[in-house]
Amino acid sequence: MKNKHLKVLIVDDALLVTERLTKIIEELSCVKEIVIAAGYYQAVFLLKSFKPDIALLDIHLPEKNGIDLLEYIKKNYPGIKAVMLTNQTSDNYKIICRNLGSDHFVDKSSEFENIPTIIESYSGITA
Repeated sequence: MKNKHLKVLIVDDALLVTERLTKIIEELSCVKEIVIAAGYYQAVFLLKSFKPDIALLDIHLPEKNGIDLLEYIKKNYPGIKAVMLTNQTSDNYKIICRNLGSDHFVDKSSEFENIPTIIESYSGITA
């Protein structure tokens, strides 16, 4: 039941971050596939074609920001779990993201190691 079945979309324009996330997530027994988008419009395209279970979203992106993308995801794909990743950890951002339906809010600088646990907590969301 908890075999490789989750599809994860990483949306971040920082190559170092996406490489690190990919290495961490590839080790999880519940993750089947990972795709990366560097910006808002590429992410919107991938949401339609890739149909992820989980989206890891940076707040600061080229084009539109991750908060706009969160709003788009929750409006059009409410079943996708959205995890905000940011260095912008002010309460204001947390409140905005929570109100838009963010499932988690992760501080890149101090909570990066929590990401595998967060993803594994969703391993029962698809079959």
